[in-house]
Amino acid sequence: MGAQVQSERGELTPSPAAQREAAAVVAEALAHERGALDEGQAKALLAGYGIAVPEGGVARSEDEAVAIARRLGCPVVVKAIGPRISHKTERGLVALDVCGDEAVRTAARSLLALTEDQGAVLLVERMVRGAREFMIGMKRDPLFGPVVVFGVGGIFTEAHKDIALGVTPLDDRDIEGMLAGIRASALLDDFRGLAPVDRASLAVAIRALARIAADHPAVSEIDVNPLIVEDATPVAADALVILDPAGAQGASAALPLRHVTSPPDLTPLFAPRAVAVVGASDDPLKWGGSLLLNLIDGGFAGAIYPVNRRGGTVCGLPAFRSVAELPEAPDLALVTLGATQVNAVVEQCGERGIPVALVVAADFSEAGEAGAAAEAELARTARTSGVTLIGPNCMGLVATHSRLHAVGFLELRPQAGGLSIVSQSGNIGVQLVTAAERRGIGIDKYVTVGNEACTSALDVLDALQDDPQTAATLVYLEGVDDGRRFLDVMRRTTRRKPVVVLRGGLTEYGQRAAASHTGAMAGAADVFLAAARQTGCLVRTGPDESLDLALCLTALPLPPGRRVAIMTLGGGWGVLAADELARNDLQLALLEPHVLAELDKLLPGYWSRNNPIDLVASVGPDLAERTLTLLAESEAVDAVVVLGVLHSPSTGWTSDGAAPAEGGPGAADHDHFNPAEIAFLERVTALMESTGKPIVNVPLRPLAVATFPGGARHDPVILYSPVAAVRALAAMAWYAEYVAAQAGPPPRRHAKADPR
Repeated sequence: MGAQVQSERGELTPSPAAQREAAAVVAEALAHERGALDEGQAKALLAGYGIAVPEGGVARSEDEAVAIARRLGCPVVVKAIGPRISHKTERGLVALDVCGDEAVRTAARSLLALTEDQGAVLLVERMVRGAREFMIGMKRDPLFGPVVVFGVGGIFTEAHKDIALGVTPLDDRDIEGMLAGIRASALLDDFRGLAPVDRASLAVAIRALARIAADHPAVSEIDVNPLIVEDATPVAADALVILDPAGAQGASAALPLRHVTSPPDLTPLFAPRAVAVVGASDDPLKWGGSLLLNLIDGGFAGAIYPVNRRGGTVCGLPAFRSVAELPEAPDLALVTLGATQVNAVVEQCGERGIPVALVVAADFSEAGEAGAAAEAELARTARTSGVTLIGPNCMGLVATHSRLHAVGFLELRPQAGGLSIVSQSGNIGVQLVTAAERRGIGIDKYVTVGNEACTSALDVLDALQDDPQTAATLVYLEGVDDGRRFLDVMRRTTRRKPVVVLRGGLTEYGQRAAASHTGAMAGAADVFLAAARQTGCLVRTGPDESLDLALCLTALPLPPGRRVAIMTLGGGWGVLAADELARNDLQLALLEPHVLAELDKLLPGYWSRNNPIDLVASVGPDLAERTLTLLAESEAVDAVVVLGVLHSPSTGWTSDGAAPAEGGPGAADHDHFNPAEIAFLERVTALMESTGKPIVNVPLRPLAVATFPGGARHDPVILYSPVAAVRALAAMAWYAEYVAAQAGPPPRRHAKADPR
């Protein structure tokens, strides 16, 4: 095929001639209704896009095979190829290390005899030799589009299952992340006398598959295995290209990133000036009653309009018989009626000029085909009426800065803060908000989206990008039905503020449960995780760990590096924390000589003189503060984990002291700490402000609170275990590197693995 040309960005792209030849190869195969290219055609396609392939040629007879082998020199490989031939090795259709005219002739005769009725020809190639075998491939995911894979290759590929995925489009950082993402990444470097792999050539090969996917929609799958490293250069020793005729008509085309230029305006949802409760009731055991009472008791400052067909008063407020009778068009309608009545109400909201309607009712797509049809009709009504629909099948929302507590059947009263929570599940969302309330974690907004008939969790997240009151977002997802939209929203959001994704449906069991719960399409777990990694999302699978990380991202500065100092009241916790550092690709900071000398003056002579810094149960009025100051101000330290200082004898806490209260507003106030602890936490705040380094505390005895609000830009965070603290710091370090990479040139060498 034709040569390659260099683009303005310095990337190698196929020349117009190569593109035409590649298109002709694919078109010819499709015209003959072939489901795949033969190996010769597949390698010609790869070569046109810059992937190294062995020299060789196609022979139709023994004599032609001998002639090609003479030109190539010994040894050669002889393969039987054809449109109906697959699994060549398993069927004995490959002859390796063939040398000499007679050997080539014998191999050719044997292979042609084995494939006599299959229209086979022979592919004769130079024998490629190398001790390291990798594989690359491409497959089209129904949600995310083309996905490229890199991993350990050879005949044991399926046994090793050591692969990394990349969702197109791929940038340099994505490709470096794939190379570093396999367990056997050390094989790419100097290894037992082998020269390092030419990473630039490997990157070209990976990028080429993404380009082929974009240029040729009919190519549905590519498998290059083995990709043998010969003299540091990866060479495609075998290749398979699968075709999908429907793709040529656009059904499987490489989808562009779907950027919604006009996402729904959710200002009326987050900060409504007036609210209508449709289906309002005096009965607190009904949705319309409990939700209305929560609105009133929560202190919502705007007008509240109960709508009840009987009129009169509801919960002491004048009620209106219909939406049409409202004295004004409120910004938000909270619809608490049954599923059969919702469609008409949403239509009335449009006629009255109400911009947003939140529908609580279930019995829609999660309930089967009839429910799905009703949901589709509801979505059409909302769009036709100009109403932004939230739900159905959701529990409501909370916006603390607007004093909007619009949930039913339970009371949520978190204190105001910088963390927003978006959830596809009402009960998971309630669990997260309740835990935040109990631990004193400040919440800005909590939104449940239910079945996402019109407005998705991604739409809400997109709207929160520009929300000055939201510092970080925690999103619970059971599925994503638009992978390209996910890539677009997450890439734009995470460059500005962090996103923690609590993900359900990552296993086969979870996917079934998600489908029966909300009808969500969970998709392939590995592809989703690859997309999340590429877009800077931090995925977690447990509510507690998700909330811990979201809190840290909201309250703490990002670490400038991966060097961690561990300050512990006892040795055991230091050991656990050090182990967890190693597991999460963090480093124990090497203490500077002057720091060690100063610590010698503070600590008993038998202290460890190493990191972790064991305070050996020393008790002193300001020992912890002085030690922490030395560590935080050290240029060799990027973050500090403090173990066992809070709620310990070193700060004057005893079992008879003030124990932490359980939950309730103000659960993070100073009543949980004695004067020495307050002084220590104030010092933590001051050090984070002056150094820009995160400090995470783990108390000796359990504390209900997770933060110590001091009115500064950064607040001390209190987690429940050394493991939790280290995992949070590892995720923050990874995110800090991601953000830095977006602002500058991508890393050319070992990208750190995402700590999932």
